[in-house]
Amino acid sequence: MLQDKYKNWLLLLLVSFIWGSPYILREIALESFSHSQVAAFQVFLSFVLFTPLIIKNFRKLNKENIGPLLLTGIAGNIGPSFFFAKAQTLINSSVAGMLNAMLPAVTLILALLFFKGKSNRNVLIGIGLGLIGSCMIALTGDSFGSTQYMGVFYVFMAILSVAISINVVSFSLLKLSGIEIASLAFLFVGPMAGVYLWFTDLDTAINSPNFTQSAGMLGLLAVLTFFGVIIYNQLIKRSSHVFAASIAYLIPIVAIFWGITIGGDSISMGQFLAICLILAGVNLTHR
Repeated sequence: MLQDKYKNWLLLLLVSFIWGSPYILREIALESFSHSQVAAFQVFLSFVLFTPLIIKNFRKLNKENIGPLLLTGIAGNIGPSFFFAKAQTLINSSVAGMLNAMLPAVTLILALLFFKGKSNRNVLIGIGLGLIGSCMIALTGDSFGSTQYMGVFYVFMAILSVAISINVVSFSLLKLSGIEIASLAFLFVGPMAGVYLWFTDLDTAINSPNFTQSAGMLGLLAVLTFFGVIIYNQLIKRSSHVFAASIAYLIPIVAIFWGITIGGDSISMGQFLAICLILAGVNLTHR
């Protein structure tokens, strides 16, 4: 039991590093590609990597799980890929990473409302603190007004998508392993992304001066998505939806690190205090 606990923590740390890194990769990819192209490439290239596992696990697909798998693919892959990419056209990677700390609270709210989860006073206080911290981030930084607010809104939509996926995996796909869930979910959304890319105009991206670097970031983004989805679904199956959502503790730290060291982002004192408030709220939801 103790060994399993340590393994869960190891998986948590690993997936936090993997999922904290795409923020800066998207920021670089957006120098040449549109946000929708970045999202579509992330999903489609990950689908290509998943193809051998899709073939292997295809026999596990049935009438009982096809609906939840489709929902998991859309909410867990297309949703966050699109919304995070759109958000990062409006706010920097560090701010997007900081806001991700709201994931546990949103996950718990959905569990309470739709999956018969349980709550207590600490959970409600924690959710309240998280909302206050998110509002503080929305009102601080280098950009203000509708641009900043819409960026925060798109991050929230991405978080909502991930939270839906976490709950579906935790409560509706109990008979499938993490790898089976990850691969079969991409069976549905991968072709969708491929069709979109077929009809999109890539000439502008190809002719941009930073195309090679941006394309390389897209490839790395797909690889991180491939491994991140597999490891994360395994973590959800091994632990719980609440523990798995704890990646929100660590993702902001990784995103801020890459944003400052590579992206040249800067963090204001107000934003630092806000992330501390959000993390304090997340901590309460786990008591």
